[in-house]
Amino acid sequence: MKIMTPEKSSKAVKKTTKKTIKKGTKKSSKKTTKKSTEKVIKESVEKPSTNKIIKKKTTKKVVKKSTSVKTSKPVTKIEKLEKKDIDEKEKKEEKEEKVEKVEKELTEEEKEQKEEEEKEKILRYESFKRAGEIHKQVIEFIRPKIKIGTKLLEICENTENKLIELGGEIGFPTNVCINEIAAHYTSPPNDESVIKEGDIVKIDIGVSVEGYVADGAFTVSFNQEPTTENLITAVETAVLKGLSIIKPGVKTVEVGKVTSKIIRGFGYNPIKDLHGHSLEKWQVHGFKEIPNVGISSGDVFEEGDVFALEVFASSGGLGNIHNGVNCNIYAYDLNTERVPIRMKITRRVIGWIAKNKKTLPFSTRELLKEFRTGKMALRELTTAGKLHKHHEIRAEKGTYVSQFEKTFIVMKDGIEVFN
Repeated sequence: MKIMTPEKSSKAVKKTTKKTIKKGTKKSSKKTTKKSTEKVIKESVEKPSTNKIIKKKTTKKVVKKSTSVKTSKPVTKIEKLEKKDIDEKEKKEEKEEKVEKVEKELTEEEKEQKEEEEKEKILRYESFKRAGEIHKQVIEFIRPKIKIGTKLLEICENTENKLIELGGEIGFPTNVCINEIAAHYTSPPNDESVIKEGDIVKIDIGVSVEGYVADGAFTVSFNQEPTTENLITAVETAVLKGLSIIKPGVKTVEVGKVTSKIIRGFGYNPIKDLHGHSLEKWQVHGFKEIPNVGISSGDVFEEGDVFALEVFASSGGLGNIHNGVNCNIYAYDLNTERVPIRMKITRRVIGWIAKNKKTLPFSTRELLKEFRTGKMALRELTTAGKLHKHHEIRAEKGTYVSQFEKTFIVMKDGIEVFN
């Protein structure tokens, strides 16, 4: 047994203690580290790290926001329509406000002019319509009176007296044209001509109301020749077919193609140099024409246009025409230069024309009822070039001519026939 000295013993104790402490510290440190690690791991499991929490919270917020957008109330179709209606209403109100503003800016003179134009438009339509109604009544009245042995003068007088009685005016002197005479024959005073057996008679009447003329014609046959059997049917069929294709935008030449084809289909010739025509206030023959044959160019029907569709057919020849000797229809020509008028009667006749006729045609018969010495005025005015002469128009000799005519207005979707 080894015995230690106190000094050694103390050193040994010290050393042992130091070792023990060191060992204990090491063990303790390991234990503490272990415990600490376990604690951190446990806390990590039980309580995630701050970074993860922040990330999770942020993600949660984004998800929540995204969910909020997705789950917002959708706009229904009804709400869209309501919004559309509101927008349209606002636009309409805005447009109306602009119109009101423009109207307010119009001067009184412009307003009056606009009102006058509207009144004239209404008057125009109503006048044409009234003239057409009178025209129909006159035809019903005069047709039964067209007989063999009847004087042409009597037909003219009875026709014109009736239309005046019904409230109209003479828009064009009554034409009574026999056989190859196609147009513009009206009886002079004291005319002794009568209708005979074998005649084909054309009656052309113009009725004026406020200067607007309804023009129309029909044909009566007293002829039994086989060559004239369908002469009236041909022109009536052609006019009715022509009317059926007219509307805004249609070319007048298209009507000419249709009517001429029908005339030729019946074995007759259309009279190419006579045509339908537009009608305006104080103008029987306006600026637009409806040809009786198909041509390369022409006018176009527009809404509001008023026309007379007038078709002639000839039983023979080539359908050519020429002026005859007789002239009993005149019209004042405004396009000529001013010339000095010497005779008092002539100045009075000019006053009568200006008041009653303007540029509408009149007959010598009508003029001489007003002025006993009116022939002198006619001579002076004709010499001065102030009157346009409507000579009788003849087709080729030995032929027979038929005529049919209707007045109509072009509407939005078609036409309205007045007579």
